[in-house]
Amino acid sequence: NGLTIPGVAREHSDFLKTRVSACRVRQPLTQARAGSAAGPGDLMAILRDHGGVAPAYRLLNGAMAMPCMHAGGLATGSQTTASWVAELTPAGSRHWVTATAAPCTGVFKPVEVGRPLDLGPAPTDRHDPATLWWRHERFHRRVLRDPGPAFATFAAERDHMEARWLASLPAPEEAFREADAALARWDAALPDLPDRRPAFVRRYWAARDRRAGLRG
Repeated sequence: NGLTIPGVAREHSDFLKTRVSACRVRQPLTQARAGSAAGPGDLMAILRDHGGVAPAYRLLNGAMAMPCMHAGGLATGSQTTASWVAELTPAGSRHWVTATAAPCTGVFKPVEVGRPLDLGPAPTDRHDPATLWWRHERFHRRVLRDPGPAFATFAAERDHMEARWLASLPAPEEAFREADAALARWDAALPDLPDRRPAFVRRYWAARDRRAGLRG
């Protein structure tokens, strides 16, 4: 949500939109950290970065200043909706996707270019547990109420699962099945945490939960 092509950005960027989007903060930070990455696991961690355990929300733009963006601002509500890490080598390529929102709560799973996967029905703007996106989104929204104790319930298992796949590549279908089973287990085990986000963020998400028909 910010122009980055030299020349084009200088001529066509809108100062106010650029400032509110925080893209001039987020882009150089992400680029600098990516430059020191030693492999795809490091890139996954960078894409999950909030600058701390919990997102730092601002009144106008929510938590948009870090690579893992979360909505909640009064002026704009952008957030990370999908993440993809591509590992390109002379020997070939490997691709890792969440296929869900919020990489901080998602799992990077292997996919193959030109080999579609059947992930079930496509999601809409209404909560539907038959879709992968909404199964994860329900969990994501619960975690963001109080990220510190919530992440402690699943992050270590998620990181171990991804490290195992990076060391020994599973079939995409197998990885998606394992990740979906883990998501169901994590969601069932997650306690009902109090919402510790600022009041304006709580109002933002309460309205969207009602609109989606999401309860609990």
